[in-house]
Amino acid sequence: MMFDASTKIPNGVLAGNFFDFGNFDECYNIKSGDIYGKYCLGTLQRSGQIQKYSQLLGHNVTKFPKVMQLHPQPRMAGLGSEYVGLHFAACVPDFMKAAEIPGLLNFTEELCYSKATEPRLSTGAIVTIVILSIFAIIILTSTIYDIFLYYNKSTSRHELFVAFSILTNGRKIFTSTANQDQLLCLNGMKAISMMWVIIGHEFSLAINGALSNILEIMNWQMDAANMFIMGATVSVDTFFVIGGLVTVYTFLKSRDKGVKFNVILFYIHRYLRLTPALGVMALIHIYLLEYFGNGPLWKVVDVSLIQTCKDNWWSTLLYITNFVREGNCLPQTWYLSVDMQLFILSPIILLPLARWPFIGLGILGFLTVAGVIVPFGISYGENMGSMMSDPNYMLNYYVQTYTRFGPYVMGMILGYVIYVIKKTEWKLKIHPKLVVLIAAAIWFVSLTGLVACIYAGHDLAVSTEYDRWGNALFIAFNRPAWALALCGVIFLCVTGYGGPINAFLSLPVFQFLTKLSYSMYLVHYLVITVRYSAMKNIFKFSNLTLMHNFWGDFIFTLFFSLILCLAFESPIIIIEKYLFGRGAPRPKHAEKNPKV
Repeated sequence: MMFDASTKIPNGVLAGNFFDFGNFDECYNIKSGDIYGKYCLGTLQRSGQIQKYSQLLGHNVTKFPKVMQLHPQPRMAGLGSEYVGLHFAACVPDFMKAAEIPGLLNFTEELCYSKATEPRLSTGAIVTIVILSIFAIIILTSTIYDIFLYYNKSTSRHELFVAFSILTNGRKIFTSTANQDQLLCLNGMKAISMMWVIIGHEFSLAINGALSNILEIMNWQMDAANMFIMGATVSVDTFFVIGGLVTVYTFLKSRDKGVKFNVILFYIHRYLRLTPALGVMALIHIYLLEYFGNGPLWKVVDVSLIQTCKDNWWSTLLYITNFVREGNCLPQTWYLSVDMQLFILSPIILLPLARWPFIGLGILGFLTVAGVIVPFGISYGENMGSMMSDPNYMLNYYVQTYTRFGPYVMGMILGYVIYVIKKTEWKLKIHPKLVVLIAAAIWFVSLTGLVACIYAGHDLAVSTEYDRWGNALFIAFNRPAWALALCGVIFLCVTGYGGPINAFLSLPVFQFLTKLSYSMYLVHYLVITVRYSAMKNIFKFSNLTLMHNFWGDFIFTLFFSLILCLAFESPIIIIEKYLFGRGAPRPKHAEKNPKV
């Protein structure tokens, strides 16, 4: 069985198949008396001799690192340079050390797995399970009480008694609302952008899996049509635009309603809104994730998700992960750090904008220009590439607040404009036909701009020659241009010239997805990484395969996000309102079949 589970003769190496897993489960389940099977994944490292033989066969192995442009820490390279090469499996008795396995391959204990050394529940894992169980009991009790109230058509004695009720919170999530203060088109933009983020991570993390044709990725990157995936990072700028817009719009609307601005409560509300769900996810990463599965590449989970959380959980909860360069807990949460930092700085703009609008708009105009100049200067000074293939791009540009604030500021300007339009019910006092022509022109420019921003960087991405000026100009203008085009679309939708596009973006299903978008953002990276790391067979990279994987991961993400939202997002909103004197109305069960 051990021989049967080990690698024999791999095929397709010259086409980019650098893995042969053997049979993980067969080896892992071997038990004969006190002897267990031990599965080890070995590496035949790249060397000058391998390079020489490969060139004789007409294949240049030096091309291999170039296909790692899709992700900053791809495949086994994320574990260290000693893991880069060909990977074959060996099944041996558990008492044999990895270094004792004969042959040319380099075996390490880190990539060996056996039931004899299967991890047992740690104290931290037990405590985490107890904490989650307590919350589960609270949720169950609150839900049962709420159901009792529902069938007896009565009201809860206290709003906190139903704060964790699945019935009450589920209604809020599944019920769509509409009023004149809502900007419904934003729901569609946020939901679609969240799906786009997941698709982007689906493709970027696929390279961490066992691909049978990794060299094909070079041809994939050369195809301009695939910029829809490689250029998906602008989806994050959509959230920055909406974040700035909503911050200004809700602030000014609340002032009109007589709400006094308290900067301390302003910050506390934001922190309480985001941190409970984030803290729970960090806790799961640290103490429970290692028990979620196993497989030849499970070490990737340990390195990229578990250990980083153990080392840097504090920076995640302080929202400063973008300043920590040694790995982040929940890697995708760099965005939360940038967004929180911009939110903390926003009163510097909000207060002048409310009291002295021209001064506030002047500051925003200056910051908009700075949002172009600063990225250009950093990119040009650092000789930075235009995509994530350059480590400096990620560390010094992509995750830094001082380079990504431009779209947020542009969103703030739009938020003020929309507030004024809605407050004064302002209309263009010109001929209706001219208004239609202006709206059509804005639509054309905006939609063309959005498409151009996605595909404009293709030549720079695939070029074999470094273009310092081209990269700097692209980095400086691409995201602000995306934000400007997006602002045009939002403006048209809000002012009544959105037509079928506004109707589509305002669909109730997008409101539902938007309510889950924060939880989806926290959950999806874990879902994708665990699935790829737990795979025990190699697979072929293609758009069809990856899109098929995406829809499966999306449904799992949606399910777990709903649980996270019901358990930790929705309840904290009720609790926070109660703590700060904005008590939520007690749910009344006046009708047996409420419309949901």
